[in-house]
Amino acid sequence: MKKVIFGCALLLAGAIGSALLLAAAGTLEWTVNGEFSAIWNLSRYGLMPALLLFSLLAAAGLLLAVVGLFERER
Repeated sequence: MKKVIFGCALLLAGAIGSALLLAAAGTLEWTVNGEFSAIWNLSRYGLMPALLLFSLLAAAGLLLAVVGLFERER
């Protein structure tokens, strides 16, 4: 049960972090040299590694929660 709760917390932290980064990038200038993308704005400011980190954190949390869900109790 502890793995499920910890995995859900990691998933939530990663999802919130990714959502905040993408929302902040959406409020910035949308057109720069004809590019229309929040992802491009993130790469322009050097925040792609942070988005990747938050996405990996969410994926690890999901994996841990699923593993903990199907783990046998002693």
